[in-house]
Amino acid sequence: MKMSDRLMRKVWRFRAEETASVLVEFVIMVPILVYGFVSTLQFFNAYRAELLSTKAALTVADMYSRETGFIDATYLNGTRSLLNYLTADRTHAEDAVDFRVSQFFWREQQKDYRVSWSKNRGSRLNHTNATLNAMSEKLPVLSDGERMLLIETWTEYEPLYGSGMGRLMGTDLEPIEFSTYVVISPRFAPAVCWNNTPADTSKTRC
Repeated sequence: MKMSDRLMRKVWRFRAEETASVLVEFVIMVPILVYGFVSTLQFFNAYRAELLSTKAALTVADMYSRETGFIDATYLNGTRSLLNYLTADRTHAEDAVDFRVSQFFWREQQKDYRVSWSKNRGSRLNHTNATLNAMSEKLPVLSDGERMLLIETWTEYEPLYGSGMGRLMGTDLEPIEFSTYVVISPRFAPAVCWNNTPADTSKTRC
């Protein structure tokens, strides 16, 4: 019998073999199942955290758009506490959410955007006319003098499984910063005004 014939017989015999060891199959399949389970949790949780960050930004934007009184430092501090609360489902450090709120308008004659006021909580700087116009492709087309609010948030995300566990399972993620921006118009007033000392109307910026 030729060598090739004997080899083919062994191949067909192996193919037709129906006996097996449960223990061997268990050892082979468990790592695959664990990997699938862990990776599903890891990436699903990251997408969920991103969704929470987006929803939190939309909630804050809606809140500012309905405001008819003055925005002040207390209001900004409360906003940051609200953002931390809304995103608290994902473990992160205290005050891990940075945000910036700015009101701007369009100058038709000069063809540029101008900042009425810009305030932040966290590590970001307030917008200037230069930084605002640098992101003009993200801003809507406005009529001359029309006011809009720009709400931006940055949320730090720590993966569900850290780099050690994640690397071991092949599902490691680095810490991520989710950033969102929402442009919205004031609903019940032509503009939303900033004044940290409401008793002094000369401090009002709209």
